[in-house]
Amino acid sequence: MPDFSADTPLTVLLYTEEQRGNQLVESPIIGMISDVSGADKLIAIRDPYNSITFLYRIDHNTSNLDAAAIIDQDPSTFDGKHSITINATAYRLGTPENAVRLLRGKARWIQDKGSVLSVLLRNAASRHTGFAMRQIHRERVRHIPEGVPVVPLPRG
Repeated sequence: MPDFSADTPLTVLLYTEEQRGNQLVESPIIGMISDVSGADKLIAIRDPYNSITFLYRIDHNTSNLDAAAIIDQDPSTFDGKHSITINATAYRLGTPENAVRLLRGKARWIQDKGSVLSVLLRNAASRHTGFAMRQIHRERVRHIPEGVPVVPLPRG
């Protein structure tokens, strides 16, 4: 179960379907970003295997997190005071606690495999931060199977 205590980083469990097998991977929540109007809000989650920070759009209806971009931002800048510009749009960087509120307290999410691959390919081709297309039309995983192993973050 993700840890929401003050002494450890906030985390989420991401259900992934990989060559290693299906698993729930505990991943640190870095923060969130929102445009000036507050209409576009995404959460930043770091992949614990390779330290890539993905921005995810939240689909509450399907419990899916759709990767939208990769950013290279120091986690300390997610404090509600800093901002970044992506595709000529300014985004405010919000705290991990703000991101948890966007998730509505839900700890288990399905990582959309297709959107992650799209973002990785786009990033490799362009080498700059930009968003993948907004709507992804494909069959989605909608339920996490019972008995899926949980891979916790290493605690130091």
